[in-house]
Amino acid sequence: MSQTLSAELAGTGVQVQVLCPGIVATEFHTRQGMDMSTVPRMSAEDVVTAGLRGLELGEVVCAPGVEDAGLLDAVFRADLAAFGGQSPELASRYRAG
Repeated sequence: MSQTLSAELAGTGVQVQVLCPGIVATEFHTRQGMDMSTVPRMSAEDVVTAGLRGLELGEVVCAPGVEDAGLLDAVFRADLAAFGGQSPELASRYRAG
């Protein structure tokens, strides 16, 4: 949705970004009584830094812990292929057999 909205707003001066931070080191889980001490977590500061830098870079999808941005591009291409492969006909796997 963010990628589509970004494309629709191109040239208007409005930037759209979805931020996918994964697990962030905040008090959120502690307040729920969850022990996250053994789970790797990114700092909130790093998430903010990545989000702002991602906007500077023109990224629509910002995943601060993903080193290879090509992986995000691959997901986007797969989404486009799936939606491009749609038909007005019901897919055979959904037809009563």
